[in-house]
Amino acid sequence: MIAEKLREEVYNCIRCGLCMNKCPVYNQLYFEGAAPRGKVQLIKKVLEGKLEPSENFCRMLSLCLLCETCTVNCPSGVALDRLMKAMRAEVSEKFGLPWQKRAMFHLLSSDRLLPFCLFWGRTVGNPLRSLLPADGKVGTIPYHRLPLLNRRPLLNQFPEVVPALGRRVGSVLYFTGCATNYLFENVGRSVIATLTRLGVEVIIPKAQMCCGLPIALSGARKMALKNIRRNLEIFSRDDVDAVIVDCASCGSALKKEYTHILEELGENAEAARTLGKRVLDVAEYLSRFELEKFLRPLPGRVTYHDPCHLVRSQGVREEPRSLLKRIPELEFVEMEGPDVCCGGGGTFQWEHPEVAAGITRNKIKAIADTGAQFVASGCPGCRLQIYGSLDTDAIQVLHPVELVAMALERRLS
Repeated sequence: MIAEKLREEVYNCIRCGLCMNKCPVYNQLYFEGAAPRGKVQLIKKVLEGKLEPSENFCRMLSLCLLCETCTVNCPSGVALDRLMKAMRAEVSEKFGLPWQKRAMFHLLSSDRLLPFCLFWGRTVGNPLRSLLPADGKVGTIPYHRLPLLNRRPLLNQFPEVVPALGRRVGSVLYFTGCATNYLFENVGRSVIATLTRLGVEVIIPKAQMCCGLPIALSGARKMALKNIRRNLEIFSRDDVDAVIVDCASCGSALKKEYTHILEELGENAEAARTLGKRVLDVAEYLSRFELEKFLRPLPGRVTYHDPCHLVRSQGVREEPRSLLKRIPELEFVEMEGPDVCCGGGGTFQWEHPEVAAGITRNKIKAIADTGAQFVASGCPGCRLQIYGSLDTDAIQVLHPVELVAMALERRLS
């Protein structure tokens, strides 16, 4: 059941409607059930026993990106995002999950099945992708804009300990996350190359698992416990400077969601609280270094999109921008609404493609208006959503650390 403290949140909503103006979903659909305020009132009726949960109620809960915009703009301080997550867990217990999600989450919670399936995906799927229908899509993203799987998982490309180059000035644990491990190897290679060049030893635990956040956010919190416990066991070390992540969602999971999930399930969350204090986004960690003496000019123009799980969940706003501004000859241009959700929201873009497409169109226009050649973002889901919705290859969509590594390589060359 929903924890008593969270149940009380529904009575703190004063129905002022300030959350509605900022909600990207409501600004597409314009009906009360799509607004955070409306969802709170529905949840209140369910908790009071005045409304029976139904499949339509489940659909209303799914019409939420969990971008936390409502939470940070609520004058009453209602933790709407946590209330939504807890209610999703309640209804998933009653109605279960769609078979597609069950299958996907079963893979993500398996330390053997996921690598096995993705091996065959690389071996068979990558070569056959050209045979897919030209107009086919996964949610809002055309097949031809989907990334190929890494030639090998990133975890298999490096030893468990990658030594610092030159004098060692630090040591970190690196949580790669699924996206970097299986899809975006250049992000991981850029993280490792940059850190080791700065004198940091990088430890990459081979037994790490998916952070479990996609599973938990869909309501299957108990299913995510295996991932949470494994990662807590592996990364709860005090012999390193920090635990580094390059994915906004993984960072949010390790920094705060593990604690919330365990507390709300009535389990001991002390290890999660301790780990959360040691987790840093790679941009946060790199901001400690005098990068200027390592970087060479990288001419061009860049803009930056704030991932919801980085800017609101973790409060990381300035550090990625600072990295980009410190690269010589790379002009930084702020887009309009940089912290407005891109519309991806994990599985949201294939559950509600029409709504997601409308939200993403606004983001693409904001990017185009800057005239930037590069769009940087610290979330693989955001990068996938943005790249998949662009109608040009003239704009590169990258992680900020990839641009740092590009400037660093120029120095080395």
